[in-house]
Parts: sequence; structure tokens; C-alpha cells
Amino acid sequence: MLGTLKNNPRAVLYSVVLHLIIIGLALLEFSGQAAKPIVSKQGMLDKTIKAEIIDQKQLDKRAQEIKKKQVDKNKKIKEKNRLDKLAKKRAAELKKKKEVDKKNKAATDKKRKAEALKKKKAEQKKAKAVAAKKKKAELKRKADAEKKRKAQVVKEKAEKEKKRKAEVAKKKKEAAIKKAVDEKRKQQEAIKKAEKEARLKAEAEQRAKEAELKAQLAAEERQRADASELSKYKSAIINKIKGNWRRPPNSGENPACELHVLQGPGGIILDVTFGRCPGSPEYRASVELAVYKAEPLPLPAKGFENLFQREINMAFKPK
Repeated sequence: MLGTLKNNPRAVLYSVVLHLIIIGLALLEFSGQAAKPIVSKQGMLDKTIKAEIIDQKQLDKRAQEIKKKQVDKNKKIKEKNRLDKLAKKRAAELKKKKEVDKKNKAATDKKRKAEALKKKKAEQKKAKAVAAKKKKAELKRKADAEKKRKAQVVKEKAEKEKKRKAEVAKKKKEAAIKKAVDEKRKQQEAIKKAEKEARLKAEAEQRAKEAELKAQLAAEERQRADASELSKYKSAIINKIKGNWRRPPNSGENPACELHVLQGPGGIILDVTFGRCPGSPEYRASVELAVYKAEPLPLPAKGFENLFQREINMAFKPK
């Protein structure tokens, strides 16, 4: 047996390893079974040592199995380490992702709040602009109304001044007529006092009266002709204005209006104003436009140039 051990040192090594394993198992068993006698263990070891040398192939196979188990164990440890490392990596990635998601959410919330604030400020700015526009429009409306009122005051003042001057002129004319009548009366009284000149004066007065009567008749005839031509003249003007008038949309009722037209030579229109005219502003504007479109206004017929009136007052009634 000793010769065999010397010739197979590898077998000796395996045998020693095996014995050590058996001893280790025995110690483990001893620790679990304190009541068993030591003598039996020693006898078992002696028997084992005395046993035949295990076949080389069996020892190689056993060593390969042990080595394989160790390799498998190392693989499992390595796989466990890899999985642990992978799990840690995934946990770190998940943590990082959560942090990124948290940052993104915070950024999104911040952006959303900023956009909401921006929208709110824009709405406030728009509301202020609308309010400012309304205020500006209201101020303009009041300014226009005040301007119109002042213009009306000026117009009324001018009309009153014109009327006053007309009254003054009328009184002066009446005073002049009265003075002339008084002078004529004095002259007649003087004529009556002069007996010598009474007949001559009477004849002269008779002739003068006849001439005056003739002139008066001629003047009346002329006035009648003038009145007829004046009526035709004004009718021609009104008809031309009506021909140029266009009814404004949604104007409602279109009542008669008093027109005061100021014209220059050749029928050129200088100004148009209204007297009583209860129509809408659109209707008044359409009438005023028709007057200006009628320029130049018709002129009196030939031979009646004296009928030309710089100021014409007329009534406009649409068809």
C-alpha cells in the first residue's frame, strides 16, 4: 500500500483532502452529538485510512465535481453581484429619472404659472386698453357736444344781432318815411297859403298825381309780373334741389324743412342753413347735400335779373 502511495502522489493528495473533509464532517457531527463516544470516531478513521486507494478516475471525477460546484458557486456569486449591481444601477437610474421628472414637473409648473401670469397680465392690459378707449370716446363725445353747443350759441347770437340790425334799419326807414310825410304835409300847407300859386300848384300836383298813378299802376303790374317770375324762379331752384335729393337709408319720416340759402353771382352756393327742420341728422345732411349738388342754382328769366336774391328762404318737402 505504501508503494502505491509513493507511486501516486496525486492520489495521496486526494486522499488527504478526502480525509480532511471526512474529519471536518466528523467534527460537525461531534458538535451536534456530544453524547457519542470518541472511540467510535477514531475507529472509523482507522478503517477509512486502511481502505483501498480510490481509483484515480473516481478521484478525478470527484475533483471535477467539486471544482464544477465551486465554479457554479462562483458563477452564482458573480451573477448575484451582477444582478445586485444592475439593481443598484436601475435604482440609481430610477432615482435619477424621478429627480429629472420632478425637475421637469417643477419646470412645467413654473412655465404654466408664468404663462398663466402672462395671460392674466395681457387680459388686464387689454381691459385697461378697452377702458381707456371707452374713456377717450366719451371725452370726444362730450367735446363734440360742447363744440356743437358753442356753435349753436354763436349762431343764435348772430341771428339775434341780425334781427336787431334789421329792426334798427326798419325804424330808421319808418322815421325817414314819417319825416318825408311831414315835410310833404308842410309843403301842402304852404301851397294852400299861397293863393297865387294854388292853381298852378294844384295843376302841377294833378299832373304829378296822374303820373304817380300811372307809375304806380305800372309798378303794380311789374310787381305782379315779378311775383310770378319770382315764384317760377324759386320753384326752379326747389325742383333742381329735389332732383338731386336721395332718400337716406333708415331715415324714417322725412318732414318739410325751412332752408336758408346764401348764393353768389351765377348761382354759386356760399352757405346753407336750416330753419325749422325736425328731421334726423341723416335726413338734414341729405337735404344739404342735394342743395350743393344743385349748384349752380337756376337764375331768373331774362329781363327779370332784378329778382336775383342773394338770400333765399324756401320750404323743402320731399316727394
